[in-house]
Amino acid sequence: MSSRKPFKKCILHIGTEKTGTTAIQEYLKHNRDALRKHGIYYPIAADTAHSSLWEFVAIAHHEPWLQDTGRELGITDQASQADFRDTLRDKLDTEFEKANSADTLIISSEHFQSRLHLENEIRDLRAFLERWAERFEILVYFRRQDELALSLLSTRLKSSAQITLDNILRTLNNTPKYFAYDEIYSRWANVFGPEAMRPRVYAPDQWPNDSLVSDFCVTAGLPEFSIVPHRHNQSLNRQGFQFMHALNHLYPNPPGDWTDEKRAELVRRVGELFAGKYYPLSQHQAISFYRQFDKANERLRTMAFPEHPAPLFSEDFSQYPEEAESLVPDFNDAVEVAVALWNSTPTEKEPDEKPSLRRWLPWLKR
Repeated sequence: MSSRKPFKKCILHIGTEKTGTTAIQEYLKHNRDALRKHGIYYPIAADTAHSSLWEFVAIAHHEPWLQDTGRELGITDQASQADFRDTLRDKLDTEFEKANSADTLIISSEHFQSRLHLENEIRDLRAFLERWAERFEILVYFRRQDELALSLLSTRLKSSAQITLDNILRTLNNTPKYFAYDEIYSRWANVFGPEAMRPRVYAPDQWPNDSLVSDFCVTAGLPEFSIVPHRHNQSLNRQGFQFMHALNHLYPNPPGDWTDEKRAELVRRVGELFAGKYYPLSQHQAISFYRQFDKANERLRTMAFPEHPAPLFSEDFSQYPEEAESLVPDFNDAVEVAVALWNSTPTEKEPDEKPSLRRWLPWLKR
């Protein structure tokens, strides 16, 4: 590899989780060729079916074999991580040699935020990437904590987590690292420098064209194209939430394990059919949860958004009901979910000698 680095700049989009990262990644993926014509390179070597570039997280994490990112990539110990890192470096060397028309490398993974909690891990990531980039910009979105928490609940349900419905707040408070935005910002700023940080408040009412992708493109300095992916990883409505909660108890599965293809397809279908909003918290509970982070949010505002008036986030909680929506499963909801799943499944003619459950369910459509 020549001494000249292939890219003048590397934009690292680090999340945070539940801020539309999948939509951004799909946009980058589907417009890869068009972006390259404008000097922006989105790598192929680390592009998997997950869209999020897990490989870059796995090479930097201190114990990736204990997490889904490492297990998915076949990393079992420190030695195999080193081999994986060397293989990825060689693949990228080969790929980037052919990217001589681009001057900007862009890498997007929300798992940078959710998995790399140590400054040493972030330093290892920088050391790995400095081989190809002269300087860095860190693009990160921050979403009000209560909104992120509810969206995260839906994601965990889809990933087979068995959450405690009788105490939602306790469940939310089990993951403080997700909500300590001042610490997240400080870690990345300490490694890459405050001048490299490009922080954004996740505020849909302020996006150009009412589009997160548009806001991302403006912030990153990317051209915007017409190919915009449909929404991904949407939250569940009440019926979907209750169904997934019951499914995880009746049809348990290791969290994050997608090897059971039939179950994974069922989860995907329910996620599409029953996307929406569900509020298992009352307005009072949501405000109380959010208030825990007042000091952290003010520290973040001072560091990252000094010109933004306090408070950093909108404090409109009118979307929450006065009383939390019922957590008690409803039989009629179960029937409606069954009917929707039935109607969305392509019918296939089955041999008479192989009885199928499908034959015994048409009464649900009546």
